[in-house]
Parts: sequence; structure tokens; C-alpha cells
Amino acid sequence: METQQRLLGSASPTGEFVPQDIQKQAKVDQNTGQKKLSACNHAPRPELGRSHSGPTAGYNTMAADLQGAHDSPQYQVQRSLEHDMSKVDSAAIPQEDNQQMIRQLETNPIAEEHLIHEVREIYAGLVIVEKKCIEVIRNLSQMAPITELSQDQWKTVISLHRMLLHEHHDFFLTSQHPAASPVVKHLAEKYAMPTRMWRYGIHSCLELLRKRLPASLDHMLAFIYLSYSMMTLLLESVPHFSGTWIECLGDLARYRMAVEDTDVADRDIWAGASKYWYNQDTGQCPETGRIQHHLAVLSRPDTLQQLFYCTKALINVRPFSGARESMVRLFNPILSAPADRHTLITSFVAAHGALFMHMPVEQFLARSKFFLSNLRQEVSRLGREGQQGVFITSCNIAAIFQYGDKNGAFATEFTYDGNTTADAYAISRQWAATTAPNGPNNHPYIDFSSQFAFRASSLAFHTLIIILGQAGDQNMLPTVHASMAFVWCLTLHPAAIQRLEPLVPWSILANYLNTLLRPDTNIATIEDESFPRIDDTTSQQLPEDFLIRGQTWSRLYYPAKFFDETAVEDDRSLIEEPSTMLPRRHRCLWLGVRIATFSRWMTYDQTRRFTSTRLAHEFAPISQSTDHLGGNI
Repeated sequence: METQQRLLGSASPTGEFVPQDIQKQAKVDQNTGQKKLSACNHAPRPELGRSHSGPTAGYNTMAADLQGAHDSPQYQVQRSLEHDMSKVDSAAIPQEDNQQMIRQLETNPIAEEHLIHEVREIYAGLVIVEKKCIEVIRNLSQMAPITELSQDQWKTVISLHRMLLHEHHDFFLTSQHPAASPVVKHLAEKYAMPTRMWRYGIHSCLELLRKRLPASLDHMLAFIYLSYSMMTLLLESVPHFSGTWIECLGDLARYRMAVEDTDVADRDIWAGASKYWYNQDTGQCPETGRIQHHLAVLSRPDTLQQLFYCTKALINVRPFSGARESMVRLFNPILSAPADRHTLITSFVAAHGALFMHMPVEQFLARSKFFLSNLRQEVSRLGREGQQGVFITSCNIAAIFQYGDKNGAFATEFTYDGNTTADAYAISRQWAATTAPNGPNNHPYIDFSSQFAFRASSLAFHTLIIILGQAGDQNMLPTVHASMAFVWCLTLHPAAIQRLEPLVPWSILANYLNTLLRPDTNIATIEDESFPRIDDTTSQQLPEDFLIRGQTWSRLYYPAKFFDETAVEDDRSLIEEPSTMLPRRHRCLWLGVRIATFSRWMTYDQTRRFTSTRLAHEFAPISQSTDHLGGNI
């Protein structure tokens, strides 16, 4: 039971037994309810489980809204058109005597008044069923867990919730009908109907069933299949709320995975289905940390991926604080294991655990140095296509931001202020031109009251030094690209780079960039101010772009609409195309040229060579020595 709870996170029987007081419910007319909705733009969806609307909220208000829809301009225009069209004589239409064609069957247009009447009746019935579901779940939840429910009781619970799901389905089909006015279409959002459907129609029933496992297993499986089918139907017929339906499908697949204890193959299938839906959701809402946490749960037992998704959930634009609890559960067994048994990955996770758990600095130093030692020996085996290196880089960046701590040293530095990349670049150029470089003995970093960010930054850039030492290894390029993107975004925030610049290995970075210059390098592309594009036939997105997308610091990196019409992770090839090597090298070189335009840390001259500055050489002893991992400069 505890394992199932960790897997789920916060998040049909054939018989019928329905109470008499809810048997008579308004149903949508067949000619109305079965028409497929036209495609419409995605709207911001409500957060699951965060609605402030109660089950009976707004019935009278909704009635007033529907009454007002009669007076809408769209309704008046429709009535006028119907009146005019009724005067048209079908005999006036010329006919072809020689063609025996069957006329299209006559269809009756759906009047706005009829839709309003149907929505009102459906909502009235929905509220009754919703109240009954809440009452039944509350009463059964108060019973002792050891009390077994009868088959009739389970049938009542399932039947009630099935009825509620069908009421919601009818409501969405009717209120989102193409003939509905904007007022009617907005009712579902105004009264938080998607949220209420998940909270009262699905989640509360699933939790009751889960807490009474294994006796309720058959009923739970049946209800999961019922809910899953309903969500796939809504995903097709009501695309306006596709983001909500996709997340619900991911949650349902995760419930199904969690209750599968016997068949490993089935468990893997449902885990893959859940991950597929969550990846679909991240494509629509990349800045939502909650989805990243869902992916972290599904990444078990891969500790590095778990840490990556948890830390990303904390530093996304819309962070999910619940990921902190998952990180504690991840760190505890690793920190308690003997250090000599740690692998490269577990030693890395242990170093972050010591930092995250605020362990004594001596323990952080010991674990960090052990990880760096392992990395030097095994850096060439970081993983296929270099994704492990990007995971490590992203986790290190999250540590610099103190894992999303609102009181952290850089908590306010990357707050979005509406500036574009060009605006931020102009401000930073002005700062670099008017601010005298600080020497290593006169630097604001030593004024930090907390050494958390200092230690995290030291760990991050010492990791980068080892990566940069692998010149010529193509598997390291994704990690270098992600790291350089972060450094570039730092330079766009003067207050942040002024604190971190002594720890960046500028000299090593300049030398590495020189190794990327090849005969096939498009000089015009890397020297252009605009974001580099190779050609119209090569994909502009690299695999690591999707990993750092949505994080707070990366907002100024990508141009607008960069990720439009891109495939989600499960639709992309698992094997990286060789054609990505050239765009990735050009990205790194372009970032190097952009950073060099500040002329503060390195330069790019007419001979097309990168050279570190005097200030960079002064910082070298600090950035390259592990003696500063645990304390001030």
C-alpha cells in the first residue's frame, strides 16, 4: 500500500444499483450531443484539484448567464438569418433534368435557445449526482478500513461515478457545440468543470478503491478502464481542454501501473503509457513543474533521471514544491549507504543530497570530491547521446538556484520582467562597458551570508571543467551546449554574472571553443546576432533543448515560437541523427561569439580565434582549484 501511494503521488462492474433520487436526470438530445465539436484553440486549463468552486457552486449564476445569452448579438443574428432563409423558395433554385442526384438530407440547425435549455437541464442533473457522489465517498471514507464493503455498495459507488462522468460528457458536448455562443462556451471554464470532473468524478473514487485494496482490485480496474475511455473520448471531441484530458490520462495510466503487482510486462506498458501522456502534456505546458514531478515518479529506479526531473520541477517557471519530499525520499537511502559502494551516478546524487539536506560542509566536500574523482575516470562513459551529462548539468544549475528556494541568492535575479533577449543584451552590454572588472580579492561573492550558492556553483563549474577536457568527444557536446546556454543567460543578468564570474572557467572554455572551429563551420551563422539556423531541411531543435526548456533561466535563450510544431519525446527518434552534430557545434560557437562581444571574459578576433582576457586569467586560480569548493574566495 505504501509503495502504491509513492507511485501515485498527490494525485466496470456490469451490475447497476442506482438510488431512486438520481435516476431521473436530464440527458442531452441525440441530435445535439453526438455532433463532433469543431477544432478550437487551446485555452489555459485549470490546475487539477485546485478549484475553488464547490459541487453546487454557481447554479443560479449559470442560469443567469444562460438567460443573458438570449440577448447576445450572435443569437439575434442567428434568429434574423433563420427568418430570412425561411422566405427562400426552393423552387427558385435551378434544377438539372438530366442528372439524377440524391439531394443532401435536410438537417435542422440547432438553435441557441435549444442549446441553452439543454445546458441548463444537464447542469441541474449533474449537480445532483455530484452531491450524491461526494456524500457516498465521505460516508464510506469514515468507515474503518478493515470493514469490507458489499458488492451492492461497490456497485452503487461505481454506478454513481459512471453516471457523473456521463453527465460531464453531455455537458461538455453541449456547452462546447459549434453553434453555442461564447457565453455558453465559457461556462465550463467559469465553473471549473474539468477540475470538478477529475476531483469528484474520478480521483475521490480511485482513492477510496486504492485504500481498500486488494479487496477492491476488480472494481478499481474496471473504474480505471471506464475513466480512461471517457478521457480519450473527451480528448477527441472536446479539444478545448486537451491539456487537462492529457494529464488525467497520464494519472489514470499511473494508477493502473501502481496496482499491477503480478505482470511486469503489463506494468511496463502502463508506465510507458503514463509517460507518453505526460510528455504530451509537457509539449503543451513546458513551464509546469507538476508534470516534471510526475515524470520523476515514473523514472524509478533511475536515480539520475529522478533527480533531474525533481530539480527541474523546482526551478521551472511554475515550480512544484511537492518535489522536495520526493527528493528527500531519493536521498535518504543513498546518503546512508557506504561511500565506497557509490558509483559515478550515486556519488553525484550523494553530493547533491549533502547540499540539499544542509549537511556539514565537510561531508559535502568529501562527497563532491569523490564524485569529481569518479567523473574524471568515467567521463567518457556518461551515456548514449550524452543525455546523462545534460541531466548532471541541469541538476547542478538547479543547485545554484538553491533548488527553487524563494529566499535564495538568485531567486529574484531571473524573474521575468518583460524584457526580450535583445533588451537584456543591451542592458548587459552597457553594464559591461561601464563597470570596471573586479579582481579576485575584491568581489561581491564573498559577501554572501549563505555559502549554499557558492558551493553549488563551485560543484557545477568544476564538473564543466572535466567535461571541457574531453575535446573531440562528440558525446560531450550536448552537455557543453547546455552549460554554455546557461552561461549565456547569466551574462544577460548583470547582477547574477557579477557574482558568478570568478567561478566560470573562462580560459578553458575559450580553448575548447577553438577546437570546434572546423572547415565546415559557417562563419556567417556563428557571427550573426540572430539565433543560429542551419537550413530549412535540418531540425532546429536539439534533444537537449527539450530538457532545459521551461526552466526559469532558459526563457531568454530560445526565440519566440522556436518549439512550435515539434514532436514530443515519444514521437522523436531514440537514436540521435548524425545531422545534429553540425547544428550543435554551431550553437556552441554562436554562444561563444555572443559571450565574447562583452570583451570582459574572452574575445573573438578577426582571425576567428577565442582568447581569454586578463580578468579571466586572474579568476583561473579560483575557478580551477577544488580548495574553494566549500568556502569563500
